[in-house]
Amino acid sequence: MIAKLNEGIARLELSLSPQQMEQLESYIGCILECNKTYNLMKADSPDELAVNHILDSLAGLPTLLSLVSEHEMQTDGTVTIGDIGSGGGCPGIPLAIACPQFSFVLVERMEKRAKFLEQTVSNLGLTNTTVLCVQASAVPVHSFDFAVFRAFHPFEKKILNWLFKMLKPEGFIIAYKARAEKIAAEMEAVRQIVPDYTKIPLTVPFLEDHERHLVVIHR
Repeated sequence: MIAKLNEGIARLELSLSPQQMEQLESYIGCILECNKTYNLMKADSPDELAVNHILDSLAGLPTLLSLVSEHEMQTDGTVTIGDIGSGGGCPGIPLAIACPQFSFVLVERMEKRAKFLEQTVSNLGLTNTTVLCVQASAVPVHSFDFAVFRAFHPFEKKILNWLFKMLKPEGFIIAYKARAEKIAAEMEAVRQIVPDYTKIPLTVPFLEDHERHLVVIHR
């Protein structure tokens, strides 16, 4: 049992089953084992990985669920969520474990990382998750209801055009970001493309002194 993972899930007030908790712990084990060779994520212990990556990813879940509910996206079938530049699988894999009712696609251009993701998805039994090994620019048009990412790219014209292209009409970009000051500068530079966005503060258990936000853009 990973103490900070369990306590953090409780602090986030998420209702996860014993099987889901076991999947999260198994995922942490997969990352730490692969880190010995590939350095997928910066973390030296299960607790550090749980806090900095898993809980950080899951802190955005209430916003995702609220947007799905508010825009009634479930009326036409399964909601499809793309994790862009997935890397080691965050936020996509934690969100996929927590939301088996949604379909997830982990988009990762690097073949070694994509193979790790495929093996991990298989090991965890995530039947709602697939891996797409392509550049973000090559993702088919109108693939996703949501495009999410944690450590993909700063917002710029080229990146936004890729993201908008892969979204379905009325879709959303959800980006995990840090300091409000940096977000403001980043969004000011693309104001002609994105005149309006929402910045949502995140409170990550055990990282309360770290400034974290979601940036939500409606297509």
